[in-house]
Amino acid sequence: MIHESAYVGQNSIIGKKVSIGEFSIIGDQVSIGDGVTICSHTKIHANTSIGSGTCIGSVCSIGALPNLKGFDKSIASGLIIGSNNMINDHTVIARSKDPDSNTIIGNSNHIGHGAYLGHDVIIGNSTTLSAHVRISGYTKVDDYAHVGMSAFTHQFSSVGKYVMIGAMAKVVRDIPPYFLVDGNPALIKKINKVGLERQGFTAEQIHQLERILDAFAKSSYPSLNNEDRAKLMRQFQACELFLKLMQFIDNSKRGCLRIDV
Repeated sequence: MIHESAYVGQNSIIGKKVSIGEFSIIGDQVSIGDGVTICSHTKIHANTSIGSGTCIGSVCSIGALPNLKGFDKSIASGLIIGSNNMINDHTVIARSKDPDSNTIIGNSNHIGHGAYLGHDVIIGNSTTLSAHVRISGYTKVDDYAHVGMSAFTHQFSSVGKYVMIGAMAKVVRDIPPYFLVDGNPALIKKINKVGLERQGFTAEQIHQLERILDAFAKSSYPSLNNEDRAKLMRQFQACELFLKLMQFIDNSKRGCLRIDV
């Protein structure tokens, strides 16, 4: 059902069983999948794609201009949102700043009230972004990550899988998978035990991650020297979780958060 006060722009595609609330605006060349709900007073900007089953609250700006001084509005860029997402009221998600590129939101994510997701962010699947989070441009948040209320990530940061970020934390570097971080600036505090248990990690896997974190804390991490790297490899080379951690650390461009345990 499209409310009579709503506006739908040119060349937009609206799926089946879509609900568009009072005074909402659907821009030009927008694609909305089946079963999508868009509540009142929300604007879906041009060149935005929304997957089936997604719900978007009231007074949102989806596919908005990047928050960049002097941005050229004529740049053709967009926003892609996957399926079965919950995007709450007063959320702003910016489109890409780069020509022919997109900000990307995956599937089954929960985005809290008043969140801001900057240009060119990549959000994975099944993440939780709490109310008033600020995800800066080019940040990547991987699957099953949980970002606490009013937390902030620096641009170009990378948040690994199964990470928990505490409320109001300031993240200025990359966060390897499985860890819980908190503080301003944020530091690694411990393994995200509760989150891992909820996702089916075994007690043995969690214990192994705790041993790895302890070994990292006693080493030259995050800038591992050759001696410490070799020692860690000898100790944990048979552990798949350790190898995934090392791959993330080695691929980090901003450097990883330090440990405070």
